[in-house]
Amino acid sequence: MTLYITRLFGQEAAVLALPFAEVILLAFLLGSIPVSYLIGKIFYGVDPREFGSGATGATNTARSMGAKAGLATAVLDIFKGWTAVMIARSILVPEGASGSSAMYWAAGIALVAVIAGHAYSPWIQFKGGKGVAVAAGATIAIWWPLFFIELAIIALVTFVTGYVGLGSVIAAALLPFWIAVFPATRHIELIIMGAIAGLFVVWLHRENIQRLIAGTENKLSLGKAEKKVSNNE
Repeated sequence: MTLYITRLFGQEAAVLALPFAEVILLAFLLGSIPVSYLIGKIFYGVDPREFGSGATGATNTARSMGAKAGLATAVLDIFKGWTAVMIARSILVPEGASGSSAMYWAAGIALVAVIAGHAYSPWIQFKGGKGVAVAAGATIAIWWPLFFIELAIIALVTFVTGYVGLGSVIAAALLPFWIAVFPATRHIELIIMGAIAGLFVVWLHRENIQRLIAGTENKLSLGKAEKKVSNNE
């Protein structure tokens, strides 16, 4: 396999093939830890997939189990995203050993992979959340002001409209723009992977978007979700 990659892409790509594979696997597995499901089963005796939207993100957790459970889920999901990118850029593909371009690719790949693991967790029948909190955590590891910019967008849109999904979609769509704006993150590798990650999160919210257009999307409420399943986040 390494020989094939060497012939196709060159020696540098072959050397990095294994670390990049490790980045993908590790980030996916970290993302796949079903925090909301574990909190629900251990502390509340419920499966969050049976309530509200059926998603295991922080929003549906807050709806089905209350604000404390939602906040705990958000914090731990943020930590998953941060950990995935930090390990990728600091341990598996560090800048000093691999070069800045490889490190930025690794960080961006980890961003996408941790979202994928969160959305399609193999531990709960390849179901999950919609990637907002894990993506936010990953942005802390990429450049921490991005986290607060994205958080401010979500909070502002949610406050004005009452729709968390709308805030999440707008923040996700704007992620590559903010990456491209600031010198600290203005690297083509991060811009490309940020765009992929943003589009991925938007796609995961496709049913929310359809309901927003139809005027049937539910506004934010805490601890009021009913059994099953409207497919809001």
